[in-house]
Amino acid sequence: MITAREVARRIAAPGLGVARRRFGQRMINWTPEFMRFGNHLYLWAWAHAQRHEELSPRVLIMPRMHYWIPYFPAAAPWLIERSDVRLLDQREHIWADPLSHTSDPRGFTNESRADFIRDWLLTSPALATVNPSADLAADDVLTVNVRRGDYYSDPQYRTEFAFDVATYLRLAVEAALAKDGPVRRIHVVSDDVDWCRDTLTWLPDAAGKITFPKPGEGPIDNFRDVSSSRRLVISNSTFSIWGAATAATALGGDTSVWAPAFFQRRYGPGRCYEYDQEWNFIDALPGGFQPDWVLEGAVVGPSVNDWTPDRI
Repeated sequence: MITAREVARRIAAPGLGVARRRFGQRMINWTPEFMRFGNHLYLWAWAHAQRHEELSPRVLIMPRMHYWIPYFPAAAPWLIERSDVRLLDQREHIWADPLSHTSDPRGFTNESRADFIRDWLLTSPALATVNPSADLAADDVLTVNVRRGDYYSDPQYRTEFAFDVATYLRLAVEAALAKDGPVRRIHVVSDDVDWCRDTLTWLPDAAGKITFPKPGEGPIDNFRDVSSSRRLVISNSTFSIWGAATAATALGGDTSVWAPAFFQRRYGPGRCYEYDQEWNFIDALPGGFQPDWVLEGAVVGPSVNDWTPDRI
């Protein structure tokens, strides 16, 4: 049943929309609830690119953003709580139509993204150690960033995002070592470290030292680690994508990134445009990116052990 308040809102909406377009001085990019930090950065990058426009940009703060804002003070003035949105502020779901403000389907150009990273991310005290002298920036260190979480635990997200990440990681690490040389250390960053320890048991065959984040380290530390790394193997995660982009900016473009061609089911086959196309890709997996066992919710499939020791 439609309430009287909703009826009044619908009646007033057309006129209010006209007033906002005529008199509004700010544009609010209306953040959806499903987004996490990696997605938020697309919106922040939009605000950075639009910050000198007459219609002043703002990004709506959602609860998941609160953790990150204190770490990035340069972005904070361009973010806005819902309680501070004015009646005449324009509001749009600009995130859903990236081509509306850029010629690139990612929502930014390489140049505007690099400017955003330099101005709003690398100025963060939390990323002060992200530089060419960082240990993770050494040529003989490989960082592996594994996204699991609700991609695999939530049936809806699993259909869209889950893939045979265990087989992919083995192929990607093997390819990274073959192309860029052996490493003394592999550093694993993940939202599911236990899965990585239990499943990626072959990692000691690839490097003499395997490390994980220290106890007590959180998401900002994980982002710093990925952003510090010259050599990366990432998964289908916007967190990974932004970490790799931050590393490239901080290290002068001297990075090597491996990614799965698959990002999300709806994009179809081929190398997804979400990635930088000059990266290295694993274009296919022996059993396909989304075998039945992945979609059924198994933690790991039969292919994880179908490997001979001399492959790495």
